[in-house]
Amino acid sequence: MYCWYFKLFNNIKSEHEAKDLARLELESLFGNVEPIFNFADKLYEEPLCRFMNLTERVQDYIIHELPYGKIQGYFGKSDSIKDFTNLVKRLAYTREIYLIVNSEKSSEELAKFIFPEGAVGKNFHYFRSGNYICFRAITNQYFLEKSEYISKLSRDEQEVERNVEILFSYLIKERYRIPASSTLNIGKRLQDYFAIREEPSLYLTHYFHPYKGKFHPKMVRALVNYIYPHSQGLMLDNFAGSGTLLVEATLMGLDSKGIEINPLSVLMSNVKCKSFLIDISLLKEEINNYFEKLKDSLLNFQSLRKGQLTFCQKNNFDFNKIKEKSTALSKRLKNCLMNKDEIIPQVLISKELLSEVKDELIKDFLLLALSGTISDIARRTGDEFLNVFQNRVKDLYLRLFLFKKLNEVLKINLGHSQTYVCDARSMENFVGTGEIDGIVNSPPYSVALDYIKNDFPQLVLLELTESLEKLNEDMIGNPRMNYDKGVLFNQIKKENENNPLDISKTAREIVNILLANGKNQAGLRSFKFFTDMLQSLKEMHRVMKKGAKCAIVIGNNHFIVNNNSIEVPNDKVILELARGVGFVECKFIGRELQKSSEGNIREESIIILQKEN
Repeated sequence: MYCWYFKLFNNIKSEHEAKDLARLELESLFGNVEPIFNFADKLYEEPLCRFMNLTERVQDYIIHELPYGKIQGYFGKSDSIKDFTNLVKRLAYTREIYLIVNSEKSSEELAKFIFPEGAVGKNFHYFRSGNYICFRAITNQYFLEKSEYISKLSRDEQEVERNVEILFSYLIKERYRIPASSTLNIGKRLQDYFAIREEPSLYLTHYFHPYKGKFHPKMVRALVNYIYPHSQGLMLDNFAGSGTLLVEATLMGLDSKGIEINPLSVLMSNVKCKSFLIDISLLKEEINNYFEKLKDSLLNFQSLRKGQLTFCQKNNFDFNKIKEKSTALSKRLKNCLMNKDEIIPQVLISKELLSEVKDELIKDFLLLALSGTISDIARRTGDEFLNVFQNRVKDLYLRLFLFKKLNEVLKINLGHSQTYVCDARSMENFVGTGEIDGIVNSPPYSVALDYIKNDFPQLVLLELTESLEKLNEDMIGNPRMNYDKGVLFNQIKKENENNPLDISKTAREIVNILLANGKNQAGLRSFKFFTDMLQSLKEMHRVMKKGAKCAIVIGNNHFIVNNNSIEVPNDKVILELARGVGFVECKFIGRELQKSSEGNIREESIIILQKEN
C-alpha cells in the first residue's frame, strides 16, 4: 500500500477552489482522496510520523507556506505506483506531492522508477527511514507561476539563468528563510517575491498581449484535468479569446484547436502557443536584424518629413504613400490613440518591414509584439514608439528564453495548437465531427465586454480584418451592436428547433419579463445571445467524441427593471439549452468573483456537460 499526500497552493483565493476544483482534478487523475484539514494531524500518524526525527525533518517541508482555508491538502492510498510523472506535470491546485513507499530497494533505484524525469535537488528529493522512503515532488504549475517574478526582475539572459537556479532551489533549500516585509521597496530579493501570497496568471506567453476578460490559467488546467485526464488527445476552445486554454493544453502536452472570430485573438493564441517552438538563437538574430533595419527606415522617414537629405534607402518603401495612408488612418482613429497620431507612420513602416522576415513564426511573434506596442501607447505610455516596441520585444524574447531554461528541468513535451478565424456557430470547415476529446470555454457574457472596441486601433493599423463592420455584426454578445428589432421579434414568435425560447423555459421567462417592462433592447439582446449559444452548443455537440466532456464558464447579467435589479441567469439557460441539444449534466460549480467587472457580473458558474455514449 502506497500513501500519498497532496499539499495545495498557498495562493488559492477561495474555498471552492480547494473543495471543488482541487479535489475534482485529483479524483480524475489519481482516484479517491480525502481532505486534510490540518497537516499537523497527519504528521503524528503512520507512516508520515517515521520521518519527523530525521536530520532533514519532513515537517519542516510539509508545513512550510501552508494554504489558507479549511482544506490544506488531500490524502490518498493506492495499491500500485500511480503515474507520478503525470501528476507532477499536470496538477493545477496541488503544489507538492509526498509519496511514501515501503521497500528494501535503494532510494536512488526507486527514484528513477517513480519519477525518471525528476531533477533531484530542484523539483524532486526524498528522505529515508529504515525501509520507508518519502518522495517529495514540486509540481510544474509552481515553477510556471513563479516564473512571472523572474520575468519582472530579469533584464537579460544572464539574470534569467541565475534567477531560474534560485527558483529551483527555493522550496528545497530556503525553507527556513524569513521573507522581507511586503512594504519593503529597497533590498527585496527574488525569494521575497516567491513568498507573496498571490496567484500570478501572466506567466510566460500568457503575458504576450493585453486582453480583458482572461481565463485563470490554474482553473483552466484543473478543468482540463477533470474532463480529460489522459496524456494524449485533442482539446477545443471555441471561444478562444486570448488563448489561455490553448497555452495550458500546450504546456500539458495535449494538442488543441481554437476557434475565434476576432483575427487579433487568433494571432494572440497562435503566437502564444507556437512561440515555444522557435529556435531561441535564430529569434535573437532575427530581432537584431529587424530593428537595425527599422531604425534606418524610421530615420529616413523623419528626414524626408523635414525636407532633409536621406541616407541610402535599403528598402523599397514609398514614404509618400505611407504619409498619405497615415493621414487617412489618423482621421479614422481619432480619439483612439490619445492624440498620439505620430505613431501611425511608424507602425506602418514597422509592419511593412515584417515582409522581410522569412521565418513565419518569428514574423507573427514580431507582429503580435507590434500590436501590443500599439496597445501600450494608446493606453498609457509617454515613451517613444521605437523604445516601447524594442522593450516589448525584449520582454517577450526573455520569456521564451526563460521557458527554455525552465524546461531543461521540467522536460515538458509540448502539445501542438492551431487557432482559426472562424465562427463558433459554424465550425465545420476546421473541426470535424466527433474529433474532439474535451472542450473548455468561456463564452462572452451577453453584453459584458466590448472586445472589438478594445482591439480597434490594432485591427485597423495592422489591417487584420477586411471588414470591421462584419466583425461587429458577427461577434456574439457585442454590446455596441444594434440588431434589427423587427427580425428578432419575428424570430421570437416562430416555433422551431432554432428558437431557444422553445427549449429553455428560463430563457422564455426572462425575455418576456424584459419585454413586458419596456426593456426591449435588453430583452432582444438576451434573446439574440441565447440564439447564438444554442447554435454554438449544437456545434460543440457535433464535434465532440461520444462520452467526451466539456466545461463552460459563464456569468449572469443584471438589468434594472422598475428600480429593481433583474438577474439574467445565463448559466441556467445554457444548461437547459445544452440538455435540449443532447448533453447530460455532470457538475455545476458556482464561484464568486473577487473583483467587479463590466456587465455587473458578480459570480461565475462552471457547467460540466457530457455527450452521451
